[in-house]
Amino acid sequence: MNKRILFLAFFALLTSRITFAQNGTYPWMVAYGLSGAQLTIGDDKFYKEYFRAKNWNIVPSLHFKASRHVGYGFSPQATLSVGYAERRPQIDNTGGAFVDFDLNIKYSFANGYILKEKCFFDPYIVIGGGVNYVLGKVGGDVDLGLGTNIWIFKNFGVFIQASYNYVPHKFDVANPQDFRGYMHHTMGFVTRFGQGKDRDKDGVADIDDKCPDVPGLKELSGCPDTDGDGITDAIDLCPLVPGLAAFAGCPDTDGDGIIDSQDKCPTEAGTKELNGCPDKDGDGVADKDDVCPTVKGVASLRGCPDSDGDGLADKDDKCPNEKGPMVSNGCPDSDGDGISDNEDKCPTVPGIAANNGCPATDLAPEVKTEVQNKLNFAAKNIEFETGSDRIRTTSFKDLDNVVAIMNQYKDLKVNIDGHTDNVGKESANVDLSMRRAIAVNDYLVKKGINQNRLAASGFGPSKPVATNNTAEGRQKNRRVELNIK
Repeated sequence: MNKRILFLAFFALLTSRITFAQNGTYPWMVAYGLSGAQLTIGDDKFYKEYFRAKNWNIVPSLHFKASRHVGYGFSPQATLSVGYAERRPQIDNTGGAFVDFDLNIKYSFANGYILKEKCFFDPYIVIGGGVNYVLGKVGGDVDLGLGTNIWIFKNFGVFIQASYNYVPHKFDVANPQDFRGYMHHTMGFVTRFGQGKDRDKDGVADIDDKCPDVPGLKELSGCPDTDGDGITDAIDLCPLVPGLAAFAGCPDTDGDGIIDSQDKCPTEAGTKELNGCPDKDGDGVADKDDVCPTVKGVASLRGCPDSDGDGLADKDDKCPNEKGPMVSNGCPDSDGDGISDNEDKCPTVPGIAANNGCPATDLAPEVKTEVQNKLNFAAKNIEFETGSDRIRTTSFKDLDNVVAIMNQYKDLKVNIDGHTDNVGKESANVDLSMRRAIAVNDYLVKKGINQNRLAASGFGPSKPVATNNTAEGRQKNRRVELNIK
């Protein structure tokens, strides 16, 4: 008997590796074990006799059963017990072969309504009937039982059950009594298996499928993984691109710890401070933005160094070790005339470029022509309110350019000449032209130009530059000229 039990246990462990849960998804279940029939159930003083150890059937029978789930916890079930049973063990030795075959309906409480389908504790009730061979007689019976499966593993467990088998006829035995039934006890191993509901046809049963309506992979509990990175689409922030679990399925191509979608340099390992971009010289400017990526510099100069701290990168600084203004290419300009000391022949006295940085008492012809052209351009844009000597604000910029020219050429003196067309009285036109010339003179003086460098004159209509017979000609004659003395 011990060898038989060991064989059944070994067989159960083997089959447990290939079976699954019996329910609406995995419907089949088989059980195998031992059973014992307690035939004293019909005797007088039932309770007393039933619980006496001397009346127990200590010779067990083999027991087999199989069931198929059909829905809502119900399963049709077939059971077969074959062995030996005694009426009164150790008293009258009334016994013999015992065979019981029943067809039942089983109702499991672990059906998803009362208990969870995956509950390890799986109680049930059975009701049905069948045929039996007891004490040399063949008869029918009706049975009602209660039992439970205890699932040690997902697909393997043990069961225990007790049922009452009612026998409608009487048995004629040596010690005749009404024999109307017996208790039938069973216990053993149970396995469950089968392929049932799989709505998305992905090979993963609905009960185990975390995505039952979308085809997926078995290794991901039935959920899809479009990019094949081992992370289900439902939690994959980048479901179309293979990525890493550490980044919720998003890729990090360069392995710098920053996902590609947030990495400004996704193919080059960099730092978080620079959004994933490298910085070879460690100056805080990403290589892609660093004009001098191999030399440590400053951010304001796009990563290039500024040795003298004058705001001009060394590569653009003609005097990288001496601080100087940008206008002189980073070289010192002691007199502030815009000519660097290394090119200024008079570095302590403001001068002009045409005279190598030294003051000029007279302008060279080519310089004079250049300056006169600048004055002519400025004068061309000087406008007044109609019939007035009030300068329009739109002319201020050009007059400020005249101030800049005269500050650049300290010895420059300018005549301011006012002119009009011939419309109206000549005396009035002369007066207006004079007042307009004086208005320009006063503007320049207010901007810091010494009055000794200026002279204002009004010529009225006496010096036309175009005909006064047309509106266009008269417009040209209404003017202010700035001429170098």
